[in-house]
Amino acid sequence: MQNAARVSVKSVPNELCADSLSDGTAPLDAAFEETVQVFDRVYQEYALTNGTYFAPIDEQEIGRLETMHGVFRVVFDGRLIFPPVRSPRRILDCGSGGGDWAVEVAEQYPESEVLGIDVSPHTMPAYSPPNAEFQIDDLNGRFTFQSNHFDVVHSQMMAGGIHSNRWRSYLRDIFRVLRPGGWAQMVEIYFNAQSDNGTLTRGKDNQVRDGEMLALTLRE
Repeated sequence: MQNAARVSVKSVPNELCADSLSDGTAPLDAAFEETVQVFDRVYQEYALTNGTYFAPIDEQEIGRLETMHGVFRVVFDGRLIFPPVRSPRRILDCGSGGGDWAVEVAEQYPESEVLGIDVSPHTMPAYSPPNAEFQIDDLNGRFTFQSNHFDVVHSQMMAGGIHSNRWRSYLRDIFRVLRPGGWAQMVEIYFNAQSDNGTLTRGKDNQVRDGEMLALTLRE
């Protein structure tokens, strides 16, 4: 059964939402919904301003995320969770994006509670199983979840959304909220541009300029 996806804000950076609810969540703040258009693509203004995420958040991007999820399903032989977890009670999906992984896991484990966290409300699914919930938060801030809470924490393709000086504390946060015997499942790619024939080498001026130009364009 598919229900309207439950979306809320938790642990909002810079106290964007002053009126929090008893469970630590708050109504979605308009700052997360504001967008900016660059070269006919739509971006989340909050993510660009805070250097959190530089990918678009439009329908085309949602389609790309769905395709990426499908590719991973093929590469991983249909497995969603790798560790030997039979009946997880609580599952956290960091950077849930379009919600494809979280929704499928919730359907596969109907007795579990699945929570997806992402900085953008624009890409989250309109419908989800009743045991899945989605919250808006910037994962560059420290986790506010209680310790020893989740059986599985999933973090996939987050290299573009976590600041370099946040990674150590991000990993510490993940392991802190895992219960004893819990598992962290992380899937990342090597983002540094490289080539087999040696035509791309470290320190070439044009590589630096291209990257800086992209960042500056998106910020503007």
